[in-house]
Amino acid sequence: MSVNFQTLAPIIAACATAGGIVFQMGKQSEKLEIIGLKVEAQEKKYSLNNDKVCEIYNKLNVLQNDVSNIKEDITEIKSYIRTKK
Repeated sequence: MSVNFQTLAPIIAACATAGGIVFQMGKQSEKLEIIGLKVEAQEKKYSLNNDKVCEIYNKLNVLQNDVSNIKEDITEIKSYIRTKK
């Protein structure tokens, strides 16, 4: 039984093409895995930034309350001084 090159060539080409496609899919899936890790890192960075913004906001609220209490104390002192005169 002799196999003709003209009948064998398309089969070899199809196998090589399928192998190349599988190889490229493997490379792309590896790249997607790396991208997935980068996305996780960015999400972690975002949550860290969000925590810091909340801390700053809480400190500003405390300072705002302190300043408003000082203003009230100053107005009370002024009214006390005016009534003493």
